[in-house]
Amino acid sequence: MMKWVANKGYIPMKPWALVLSGGGGRGLVYVGVFKALAHLGLTPSFVAGTSIGAILGGLYCAGMSPRELDSFVREEFELRDYLEGITFKLGDGAFFRFLQAQEALNHLSRGKGIDSGKKILETLKKFTKGKRFEDASPPFACNAADLLTGKEVVLDSGPLAEGIRASMSVPGIFTPVSIPPYLLVDGGILNNLPVRIARKRGYQRVIAINCSPVTPVKPEDLPTGISVFFRALAVAGNDRPMDPKWDTPDLEIRIPQKHSEFDFSQKEELIDLGERTILKGESLLRQVLTAWHFPRRPSPKVFEYSP
Repeated sequence: MMKWVANKGYIPMKPWALVLSGGGGRGLVYVGVFKALAHLGLTPSFVAGTSIGAILGGLYCAGMSPRELDSFVREEFELRDYLEGITFKLGDGAFFRFLQAQEALNHLSRGKGIDSGKKILETLKKFTKGKRFEDASPPFACNAADLLTGKEVVLDSGPLAEGIRASMSVPGIFTPVSIPPYLLVDGGILNNLPVRIARKRGYQRVIAINCSPVTPVKPEDLPTGISVFFRALAVAGNDRPMDPKWDTPDLEIRIPQKHSEFDFSQKEELIDLGERTILKGESLLRQVLTAWHFPRRPSPKVFEYSP
């Protein structure tokens, strides 16, 4: 594959992997990321993700174009259609209020999660068209955490929808997914930026998009037990021992946000933010993808976009 780089003529584009972090509603920026990459003519050779990164990355690799993803999220996505037992109107900050509702707490006290995930699984089956990981193009994998062993599990075979559903199963919110011999929950609690998945497959160019980097907060930013719980998950998934050989991307694109992980209402703003970030970082992105020799570094190149 040949790509044009300004002032350098045509040079070979190296095979490269795209890794997408978790981050709840913040991950809607990935729709814009895919749109911008398509605009620039940059198609990943492999995609890995966790949680919301697994959802949108998996749908992309199942055949949804960036334009179709954009249309679905902007025009069709309505949170209440994918959650169970909702008897009240959902609006801005809806997911957070859903978690605080008494009926949600009743679900949690009686079962293994507030939501069984059945509606979401059926939706994933519909949009992945029943495909398996083996059918994904480009190839795709996601991670999950096994409650039985405490180990990270990489999902890269079997039904695509089931694997994505496991990767996004936030403990306590969605019931764990049984894929024998594992009992799986959200992969982000162990590894929220699963670069290792791509490295283990031999990719020497890895671009990681982090939609939810852990940054310092103030005590007043954690007013409830739910906010503390999600902050703890974020810290656990990001602050883990790193092996530079396997866990360091060549370029990490960070998209800090003011929005909460619970907020899925700012769809247009987040999609536009993702698109602007990639376009703004195009020069560095192309530099990494076209370098003839790009030595592995203990720390990655970092591009952080601040609107």
